[in-house]
Amino acid sequence: MDMAAEGDERQSTGIPGLDKMLNGGLIPGRSYILAGDPGSGKSTLCGHFLMEGIRNEEEVLYVTIDEPPSDLSSNLQSFGWDPDKITILNAHPKVRDYKIRGSLIEVAAQRSVGVLKDMKEQEKDKKKGDPSGPDLSLPSLQLMLQKEFDHKSYNRLVLDSIISLKLLGTRDIEWELGINSLLRLLTEENITTILVTDNPKKGDAIRPEFFLSRGIIRLHKLIVKGKLYRCVYIEKFRGSAHDLQIRPFSISFRGIEVDSGRNLPGDVMNILMTNYLRP
Repeated sequence: MDMAAEGDERQSTGIPGLDKMLNGGLIPGRSYILAGDPGSGKSTLCGHFLMEGIRNEEEVLYVTIDEPPSDLSSNLQSFGWDPDKITILNAHPKVRDYKIRGSLIEVAAQRSVGVLKDMKEQEKDKKKGDPSGPDLSLPSLQLMLQKEFDHKSYNRLVLDSIISLKLLGTRDIEWELGINSLLRLLTEENITTILVTDNPKKGDAIRPEFFLSRGIIRLHKLIVKGKLYRCVYIEKFRGSAHDLQIRPFSISFRGIEVDSGRNLPGDVMNILMTNYLRP
């Protein structure tokens, strides 16, 4: 694998082995897909990425759709990280808002952003108060982000997860236009973004976010002969040389550790590639 050209600016993921696979790290200001199996380490990787930004005194934003702020905080603290400096946009929709309203798009006007420690208190208050909440869609999420970017500039952003927005019932053509518009906004704001999603399943249609993004990082988890294996693969990384091999990684009390110099056992690789599905 070629080393990064002299003068190339890179943004560390917070995981040295993954940075090596990426030829030095992510190219700033671009949007990347992080796809993974359930329990493969997606949230942990995002934690590394955001906490590395905090260590570098960057502004970071976590847009959470799937996970309440209290759960997010507990997960980060389990690795010894202090998550209280992370700014969070809590876009978690209520169950009653999972409905389609024809061609009507309802947009949330309020700004629901704060540091994580404050968001946990707001979460407690919401449980005591009005259970209703705004509908969530790509246009409403983009409006929330535009409002936030008018208020504050960010260097790093995680959106967890993009697949949850798709499950709200958006038609394919609306989804493609919406994703394109969202990625353009993030590029114009020069924010390095990780969009979290699931690995594709058999029969899935090609998802526009996979070919519109500047890169794809894939995480896999599989059990072979009673042993658990985790691995990472850089499926796409436009504008840069990168590691073309699938590399093993582990999750410990320190977080993710990628062994960028080791290959998977042959039998594990055969099973993985037999079941490897492209989006």
